[in-house]
Amino acid sequence: MPVAWRILFCACLSYTISQFYRSANAVIGPDLMVELALTPEDLGILTGAFFLTFSISQFPVGIALDRWGPRRTILVTLVIALIGALAFAFGRNLTELTLARIVLGFGCAALLTGPMVLFSRWFPPDRFATMSSILIAVGNIGVIASTAPLAWLAEAYGWRSAFFITAAITVCLIALSFWAIEDHPDPAKARSGANESLAETLRGIGAVIRHPAFPNLFVIIASAYATFITIIGLWGGPYLHDVHGMDAAARGNVLIFMAAGAAAGYFIWGPLDRVFNTRKWLLAVGLGSQLACLLVIILVPGLSVFVITALFCFMGVMNGCIVMIFAHARSVFPAALIGRGITTLNIGTMGGGAFQQFLTGWLMGRMAPKGTVPTELDYRIIFGVQFTILLAALLFYLRTPDAKPHEAA
Repeated sequence: MPVAWRILFCACLSYTISQFYRSANAVIGPDLMVELALTPEDLGILTGAFFLTFSISQFPVGIALDRWGPRRTILVTLVIALIGALAFAFGRNLTELTLARIVLGFGCAALLTGPMVLFSRWFPPDRFATMSSILIAVGNIGVIASTAPLAWLAEAYGWRSAFFITAAITVCLIALSFWAIEDHPDPAKARSGANESLAETLRGIGAVIRHPAFPNLFVIIASAYATFITIIGLWGGPYLHDVHGMDAAARGNVLIFMAAGAAAGYFIWGPLDRVFNTRKWLLAVGLGSQLACLLVIILVPGLSVFVITALFCFMGVMNGCIVMIFAHARSVFPAALIGRGITTLNIGTMGGGAFQQFLTGWLMGRMAPKGTVPTELDYRIIFGVQFTILLAALLFYLRTPDAKPHEAA
């Protein structure tokens, strides 16, 4: 197998486990709340802890990718993820589970951006969106696994068993990554920042942040994925439980359509930038469609399970457009700053997720204090907050000049 495709295969499997870890709480959340007597605010903190630490760790990960190379960085973070998975499986209270989620956040921090740096080296520039879409699409199997399959496993054997299994899978991924990953086709260019001083390394991050396109890209990346993951990774399951009375298996069966839609969406959206020669307007169409779905949920009470399932699935498909953000970023940052550029932006991806989950958890705690069940109106308000954030971010992003793949080629 050629090295480039071997790397793609390994990267997809590693990102799958990362997606599982970040999304699992949506299905097991109600079980955790009962077993550990958690409040909605506790669940928001527990779920958001992963995203917050993932976000914070992007600065050191970006430096490591440029300075020591993706191979070493990915291997080290996978070992940390293994420790986090085992800690979560053994966790006995909110504090221990939150600490485990913090470790998992660090452990998964390089499993998206590391492969993207590798893609920038092993594939032509105009193929970056396609390779990234394949990575995220296959990785979404992890989100699918965190829905109905996790619900079945949790009911049959307990949610801890799932984390013991994923810990064993993570061990296999460490071995596979050790064999499969090579940093660069030209070994002399494998570590672009290896000879930089610490001051030069930090100046590189400053150069990324000062880039004219950075604020627009950061705002949209901090909102687009956060809207999707806050539904499928946090409130989707409780919403289906509290409003529609669904048990874990039924919740998983609905959310699996959203996850499957997202997986299909990433495959669909990836090549479209070369078809239409635009990234900006494809992103606008995809996010505008998600806004329309949210607006239906917000404005129309009493929606049937069928309609909710269809809206969730369509939102998943449309969320595939976020690959255009990474492709846009790839086109504006120089090669020596790719690692720091993508990871600095990725702070927005996970930071936005953490912010929305903490914010909505706090808000739900105010509307439905401990001992009360949130109403449909409470959830519609939560979705309304997400709608407002995403709409404002999209309008801000549209000020950015387009990045056309034909020019990159």
